[in-house]
Amino acid sequence: METVFMRSPDGELKEVEVTTEALTPRMASGWHQVPAPAAAQKPVVVAEEEKQHGEHQ
Repeated sequence: METVFMRSPDGELKEVEVTTEALTPRMASGWHQVPAPAAAQKPVVVAEEEKQHGEHQ
């Protein structure tokens, strides 16, 4: 099944199936489609968690 990447109003990044059932509730609550992250790039959620916890690489 085809998927897209969606970002929540809080910045969470999630891969979502392209179905009405999966997309409609997210879009109604403010999620929007974003480009797929690069394969070597960490997901946005992980980067934000590291920032919140003061972890550095």
